[in-house]
Amino acid sequence: MKSSILKIGLNTLALMLISFSTFTLAGCEQKEKVLDVETPSGELEIERDKSDGSVGVELNKKE
Repeated sequence: MKSSILKIGLNTLALMLISFSTFTLAGCEQKEKVLDVETPSGELEIERDKSDGSVGVELNKKE
């Protein structure tokens, strides 16, 4: 009786760990910060996506 409960518990734990790791890795974007400049008038950030090489530019002006 105890061994069957233990097997069910271990199987459930293994399934939960596999599910957690799958969902955790699926949503991650791998970006590399190329340039980050902060000035008194604002900020400039340039990031490159490691998977496809696309570049994103973000400019925030302080008012």
